[in-house]
Amino acid sequence: MPAPSASSGRPPGSTRTRGERIDHYGSAGELDGITYVRCGDRRAHRCQACSREYKGDAWHLLSAGLAGGKGLPDTVTAHPATFATLTAPSFGPVHGRRRGGACRPRRDRPVCPHGRPLWCPRRHTDDDPRLGEPLCPGCYDSHAQVIWNALAPELWRRTTIAIHRALARRTGLTEARLSRLVRVSYAKVAEFQRRGAIHFHAILRLDAATDCRCPACLTPPPQPFTARLLEEAVRQASAGVAVPCPPLQDRPGDRHVRWGEQLDVRNITHGDDPGELSAEQVAGYVAKYATKATESFGPALNRRLTADDLDDLAVPAHVAELVHACWELGGQPGLIRLRLRAWAHMLGFGGHFSTKSRRYSTTLGALRRARATYARRRRGDTLPLDASNPADDDDQAVIIVASWSYLGSGYQTTGEAWLAASAAARAREARRIAREELRTTTFRAA
Repeated sequence: MPAPSASSGRPPGSTRTRGERIDHYGSAGELDGITYVRCGDRRAHRCQACSREYKGDAWHLLSAGLAGGKGLPDTVTAHPATFATLTAPSFGPVHGRRRGGACRPRRDRPVCPHGRPLWCPRRHTDDDPRLGEPLCPGCYDSHAQVIWNALAPELWRRTTIAIHRALARRTGLTEARLSRLVRVSYAKVAEFQRRGAIHFHAILRLDAATDCRCPACLTPPPQPFTARLLEEAVRQASAGVAVPCPPLQDRPGDRHVRWGEQLDVRNITHGDDPGELSAEQVAGYVAKYATKATESFGPALNRRLTADDLDDLAVPAHVAELVHACWELGGQPGLIRLRLRAWAHMLGFGGHFSTKSRRYSTTLGALRRARATYARRRRGDTLPLDASNPADDDDQAVIIVASWSYLGSGYQTTGEAWLAASAAARAREARRIAREELRTTTFRAA
């Protein structure tokens, strides 16, 4: 994988001339003549090392938007903020865990039109394979769930608009006037429930409207914009927003996609109030979902599917039914734009798993550049630690000319793969020991 790149190799105090080649890098000097780069996959089941790094970056990104740092002022802690969990509606009864009781206890023991029981006296554990499975597959509306997953990103977009309008109505202002006073910043991640429906965890924050829209110029909003007002606006917006569904061949009439009844909105504080969520708790809770996808349903959904894959899917029966529903609905002319067949491995969901507004906090790219710069300076030299980040941050005017050639993914031999796995295992053990020492070590004042 030849990869020339630029780094600073000029003696201190010298000047540069236009068109001069300041330094070079090639893979000829590397082991086997190949430059190994990170895969960058955020999914934990594909690459634990890159997933752990992505999760750490996500935590810093989310935490900076609540506690400051990473280019954001410390005054961001005074901004009203809430944490909301928005779920999908019910598409049929499924097995689940109820607090302190059985799955679905019913004294009358009803049955569905297919003769299946609509009750379940069991107390399911976390590893029970029946969790998320419908009580009656024939009664469960898989087609509606697949369409809901596909339209969930649009539903979220309309929700952000509805929150702005709800704030205007509750304060007695016009939308134009409100836009000159405050803005709503957010960061969210998506998560699959056991039943295969997507739902969102979102952090919403109120900022004062300023002429400069960079995160470094954030200021708290004026009165009466409080966390309580933001919470009420989120509840009102989520209850009234809807997205019209495309026409279905077997279901005439107007249909709309809405949020489910299970809505959790809690204020985020920076104190010791046990009834509220702290910024650190929210950042850690949301970041852990940034590296998940459909891997919990089986390795068969790690990639895009073809028609040949549908006959032998190594996934639970309910998940296989959702995949078949994507393929069936994807062939209807009115649903072509949803690209359900292309996103069948994601059960119809084609949106991004982690998104944020521009003013919420820093970016993943800025965090990666800062980490690469720190690693180079820690080594005490000026050579790039990773050829995937060859840019010299001290001189942004330098033009880097690079030629890359993709050779493949993984390792060439079994020995190389074994060495990489051993190094990763040693790194994990070192981190585990470090965490234990931090928990058990007692520091005494001198």
